[in-house]
Order: sequence, then C-alpha cells, then structure tokens
Amino acid sequence: MRKRKKKTTSLLVRVLLAAAFVATVLPFHLGNGYLRSGDFATVQVARKENVWMIASRYAARTEDVRELVEAIIEVNGLPADGSLRAGQSLRVPILKEKLPKLAER
Repeated sequence: MRKRKKKTTSLLVRVLLAAAFVATVLPFHLGNGYLRSGDFATVQVARKENVWMIASRYAARTEDVRELVEAIIEVNGLPADGSLRAGQSLRVPILKEKLPKLAER
C-alpha cells in the first residue's frame, strides 16, 4: 500500500509541474503567429549569414523580425543564440496573407 501511495504522489507532482510549466511558458508564444504557422519555406544558410538576416527577408512586417527569429530558432531546434553553419537547411515559418474582413450585415 505504501509503494502505491508513493507512486501516486510522484505522478501527481509530475502532473502539477507539467501544468505549471505550460501555464507559465505557453502564454508567451500565443502572440507569435509564426509559431502557429503551418506554412514553411526551406532556406539554405549561406556563408556569414545569421538568423536575423534570414528573418529580415521573410518577416511580414519589420516589427515581426524579432518574432520570426524566435520562431526560426524554436522550429529548427537551434541553440538559444541562434548560431548557424553554412549549408545548413532551415525551415522558416511563413504567415499567410490576412484575408480582408467580410462586410458586416
């Protein structure tokens, strides 16, 4: 009986830790549309190119560059500093053009 209680407590602690992690980390990504995108361009990294340069070419607006840098790093599993090597293939999330709002009735 004691072993079962210990296992249940251990499982409960893991579930609570996972829930706390999701509750604190997930909201930071909700505003980044690039992380929710299902469309990607594949890019071959050229010599002396960095994530910021690539993101600048593909960002929908200039203010989106930082969000796209974050998304490229996360989608491709890059180190936090975004270091790249020449010849590396990257998936770059692309935002679809926003559809015009339909006229209200």
